[in-house]
Amino acid sequence: MKTYNLTKEDKELIEKAKEIIVKSKPVNLIDTGDVGAALITSKGNIFQGVCIGHYCGIGSCGEYQAIGAMISNGEKIIKKIVAVWYDEKRKRYEVIPPCGKCREMIHQTSKKNWDSEVIISSSKKVKLRDLMPYAWDGTIERK
Repeated sequence: MKTYNLTKEDKELIEKAKEIIVKSKPVNLIDTGDVGAALITSKGNIFQGVCIGHYCGIGSCGEYQAIGAMISNGEKIIKKIVAVWYDEKRKRYEVIPPCGKCREMIHQTSKKNWDSEVIISSSKKVKLRDLMPYAWDGTIERK
């Protein structure tokens, strides 16, 4: 899989994901805030989201929340996206790759998102097409 080094814009997006974690607070029986996500759209707008966990087993990843905010604002093409986890035990932030559900959400939001940059670590990013090479919908050739 081809990886790319991070740019200044990528590092700023990581900071936006950290920022949403700091802002979120637990709400009653809902856990929030150990994973934050941020994305930049093709129009240059930034959307953030934070994971929401619920004791009855339902919940949503930070990427889902950021994508939902983007869609609610009439956009669907993601230029780049990142998720950041706050490791409470070690008191530090770590960039993490999106789970399979979130990769699928990025894919299904727009076929143009095959070229979205997905930041997978504090130093590397990949294209969605390389992170998720064979989609269930038959779009194996995505050039």
